[in-house]
Amino acid sequence: MHLQTQEGTGPAADAQVNGLESLHSTKSTSLPFGQNISLSSVSGPTYLTAQALVQQVAYALSDKLFSYSPQSFDLDVAARAWKLAGEKNAHGDVTGVQALDTRHGVGNIALGYMFSPDFNLNKRHVPQSIIASAGMLQHLRPALDQLSLLHEIANPTALQIAAVDYAGETRAGLVTDYCAALNMAEELGLGLVSSKSAFEVQHMSLLSTLLASVHPTMHTYDGITVGRETTRVVDVLGVPAVKRTYDSVLSTVKDDLTSKRLTNEGKLQKLMLSFNSELGTEYKCFEYHGHASPVAVMIVFGTVEASISAQVAEALAAQGAKVGVINVRVYRPFAEEEFIETLAPSVQQVTVLGQVKDQAGVMDASVSSALYADVMAAVNFQTLSGGKEPSVYDIKYARETVWTVAKMEALLKQLGSKPGEELQKPGLRLTSNEMKQYSFWDVDTSETVGAPLMVGQLLSDDSSTNVSARSGHDNLVQGGAVRTDLRCSQKSIEAAYSVKEADVAVVAEKSLLKDIAVLDSLKEQGTLVLRLPNWKDDEVEKNLSTPVRKAIAAKKVALYVLDPNLSSKVSEESQLETYLLQLAFLKIARPDTYENGLKKLGAASEVLDALAKDLDSALKRIDVPESWLTLELEG
Repeated sequence: MHLQTQEGTGPAADAQVNGLESLHSTKSTSLPFGQNISLSSVSGPTYLTAQALVQQVAYALSDKLFSYSPQSFDLDVAARAWKLAGEKNAHGDVTGVQALDTRHGVGNIALGYMFSPDFNLNKRHVPQSIIASAGMLQHLRPALDQLSLLHEIANPTALQIAAVDYAGETRAGLVTDYCAALNMAEELGLGLVSSKSAFEVQHMSLLSTLLASVHPTMHTYDGITVGRETTRVVDVLGVPAVKRTYDSVLSTVKDDLTSKRLTNEGKLQKLMLSFNSELGTEYKCFEYHGHASPVAVMIVFGTVEASISAQVAEALAAQGAKVGVINVRVYRPFAEEEFIETLAPSVQQVTVLGQVKDQAGVMDASVSSALYADVMAAVNFQTLSGGKEPSVYDIKYARETVWTVAKMEALLKQLGSKPGEELQKPGLRLTSNEMKQYSFWDVDTSETVGAPLMVGQLLSDDSSTNVSARSGHDNLVQGGAVRTDLRCSQKSIEAAYSVKEADVAVVAEKSLLKDIAVLDSLKEQGTLVLRLPNWKDDEVEKNLSTPVRKAIAAKKVALYVLDPNLSSKVSEESQLETYLLQLAFLKIARPDTYENGLKKLGAASEVLDALAKDLDSALKRIDVPESWLTLELEG
């Protein structure tokens, strides 16, 4: 199972294709729109991935950056490129990036560097960074154990942990793993911070590096979807601003961090206060979302969990449901008093949404989540202090669980319901009406697999529009199916879930219709574009199965067919097909940008003009007869 979705997507493109510039080839899904970026470009309003922002902070502030990235994860691809290009960090040096194998004992290299006899003691205050996946933590444990004990005489060390691991017993293979970081923080006394979205991942990377001055600290974030989603982040700090913020906060709390009278929790509070003051933010260790007087509250930890639950809780609260969500931003040190302050006096039930390793742990009553133990202890602490004790429950879920809006809505409605009350079916719509959503379906060997990201990059040229792009890969379907979702909105986009109501769906490989319910994620009266070479009007039944035709009619879908064989330019040069598909999409979905798109796709005008003319015959709207509604499904 490869995390990357676009590598090896067909024959390599020539430097020039019939007068066109080199075709868009995706370097890595951890890079914005799959393309390399310079360190200096990571500043101000710009399109980035969370993984790129993590690397920027680690590269900017560190003397050495030790990366443990499994093959194809590309957790350090940007940092390695910056080193090769000789990009200077905030200290005026080129950061030493050490890309190391994922195996037991390899963490000793980082430890050995910091405690080597010839280490430059003038750099003892300079942070060291580790970038790794959650699956690597067990291999790093011996080194982290020693580092935790010796942290007072070691460099501040921050670990940027992508919450992703491989679980062979699951269908997906790759799972979102917070268990490893939670358990490691508890057992070794490490700090642990999490991010809720790409918009705050740079700040949390910086906070974890600052907190590393108290003890080694991990920053964890979703490594499968949100971490690799390209989105527009408005307030990105450039390298000088990152260094300035780091120095300013550290100088403000310097005396507090070395104080023997303050606990780690006290140092954390001082640090958070200074951090928020410097950045003009309102980050808290525990952040509440939902009804002003909740009866039931759910505690969550994790990127997708926090993002979706917060949005759902706010939406349900607006409907009068007395439910809320508390996102644990800083798990260690666990500030119990601040947690109790976050709980409203009206709360009668506290439910912990806690991750465990697998389904066996979910079913085993003797297994509880790591988060549950801390919440239970904090609530008991409140009771001893004379407060009212709410009931505390542990709802466990396995690492392979993929949270959706519907799942989270159903769970929160259940928590806020009375015994015997009939629950309404999930039906929340978190996206605004002005947001446009598109989904693309292809196989990873196709000539057109890179087209969606090219379209996304084209649409991002409009400064008045925010674009987000995310890709997913399933190698159990057609040898490698790729789904790419694009969203466009006038407002910032925070949607940690796949598109469920696409305005336009593009299917570039018709066989995918047999294995994937594409129409389930297409909205009513949406548009379906099918790439079908050698299309014949009298072969509709041959190309479209009965369930597909019935679903098209039921949803009143506008059906288009793109036949690339009717393009003379594509027949001459097959690599031009990706441009033909983009033009077809723009003509249907974004007619306002279609004409401008002809000029912005980076191709020679005569070639695109020819493709645009070919499109008149290659793209055809198919009438959907009412008889499709009455088709009887077999079996």
